[in-house]
Amino acid sequence: MKWLVSQLAVICVLMVIFSGFGAFLLSTIFIAQSKVDAVTSITKGVSLTLSEQVSLLNSVLDKMAQDPEIINAAAQNNPDLLANALKKLENHFPGVQSIKFLLPEGRNPNTTNVANMGYADLDMAKKTFTKDQVSAIQGDVDTDRHLAIARRIMQNDVPVGVVLVGLNYDFINRILAATDLEKGYIELRQGKLTLASVGKKITEDELEDDAIPVPNTDWQLYYENNTGTSIGEYSLMISIVLIPALAVALGFVIGYRKLSGLLAEDMSWVTKAFKDILTEKPLGDYPVKITEIKHIISTLAQFKRVLKDKSFDI
Repeated sequence: MKWLVSQLAVICVLMVIFSGFGAFLLSTIFIAQSKVDAVTSITKGVSLTLSEQVSLLNSVLDKMAQDPEIINAAAQNNPDLLANALKKLENHFPGVQSIKFLLPEGRNPNTTNVANMGYADLDMAKKTFTKDQVSAIQGDVDTDRHLAIARRIMQNDVPVGVVLVGLNYDFINRILAATDLEKGYIELRQGKLTLASVGKKITEDELEDDAIPVPNTDWQLYYENNTGTSIGEYSLMISIVLIPALAVALGFVIGYRKLSGLLAEDMSWVTKAFKDILTEKPLGDYPVKITEIKHIISTLAQFKRVLKDKSFDI
């Protein structure tokens, strides 16, 4: 009996140890997963911040495109008025790299201005006559690269011109550099062009999944989590929790069956000893296994001797 209880006690102690260790590792997993979720949340926050910055620049140009002076300059196709309009625009965009007007085909008096446009800028400006385009990074080399924003100049619901602004896009690097990213990697792309990145990349492969779009642009934010937990680690954690539980359940089942068998066998001997007392047969050897049951047999033997030594009056 003591041996059986000792075994069950050892199993219980092991269960507590393994379960505690498993709980600790599981908490580590949950902490790591929270960091993974944090990278996703941070990436979404960067997306919104970039979008708000671009939206602010868009709104400034929207208001300028609705300025009566600029509308009048484009509608009259007057070089002097257009030059004054350009100066006015420059005052609202400090540090602007370029500002150009594009009038409807056949009306552009400033062919040199148009000739200085890159192909991507010219294509963007032409498309803007039909519909305002999303802001985009244009230019093939770093020194010529800029954030292009184009807006229609409307008069009586008819486009009379397009204003195209080329801006410095250093704010992208500033926003990503200010990102509090403990672990992980975030990369901003426009198509295949990488505009900026933050964090440490752990793989050499190009990121293709987990892209978060930046509203009002054609940009995508790709991110990589290096704080996640692998499938093997999840399997190990589950095993650490399940194996002790199964071991304890198995131990209790075996212990229950063993104890039940011992009790059944020993109680049959107790019953036989009791019958021998009632039938006044001599007590024999009763090979009980449980020590406590042996005490019952010895108590019955003493009771029989008392019956023999004393007489009872009826």
